[in-house]
Amino acid sequence: MKKLQLFFLLIFLTNFLYCFEKNRFLIMLDPAGHAGNVGRKLIEDYERSQTFKFAQELKKKLQEKYKFWVVITRALGEEVVDLQNASFSNRINADFYIHINMYREENIKPVIFMYHLVFNPLVDFARRIFDPYDFISINQAHFLNINLTKKYANYIKNYLTQPNFQRWFDFYGPFGLPIKPLVGITAPAIGIEIGICQEDKWQIFIDPLVESLSFLSDN
Repeated sequence: MKKLQLFFLLIFLTNFLYCFEKNRFLIMLDPAGHAGNVGRKLIEDYERSQTFKFAQELKKKLQEKYKFWVVITRALGEEVVDLQNASFSNRINADFYIHINMYREENIKPVIFMYHLVFNPLVDFARRIFDPYDFISINQAHFLNINLTKKYANYIKNYLTQPNFQRWFDFYGPFGLPIKPLVGITAPAIGIEIGICQEDKWQIFIDPLVESLSFLSDN
């Protein structure tokens, strides 16, 4: 009960602060795992811990370089229930949502994959006009900004596939897949999955990702 109260208090405070700086772009970072789910085994640690470290470092660098609001979806020791993060994102009107996963990569060279939510490409990218009073189901929430999601994903891809990065890591995507952590989110939303063979090797992606999001500072 206390966790739920803290969750809604955080929503209120974020909305309260955000209303004073409406022009600031709000990014939500969602590290995989939570108190009830450690995620995949990496090398010596688990996905839950490393994705949280990654989100913290990415938040720090984004706020240093840009005038962004950056919110992490969970705190250490917090348990997250289904659709909690989607509700959080929608309530505070996030401008961009990034879900973060990690796995153990056997190759020495790190890998990063990028995804966005698509159930059926023929249906999901159809043109739609939504009445502001229409009821939108959970499985249709991503329709609202699906083209903006694709646009953002391609900006990031174009930056991370530059020749100077190819010696440091491989990039694949963006792929449209039915990804559960992105269901119900109305903001443009992507998922990134990082493959590493050494603990903390994810640090190699921080600065390139920060630079790849520079286009958002123009929004």
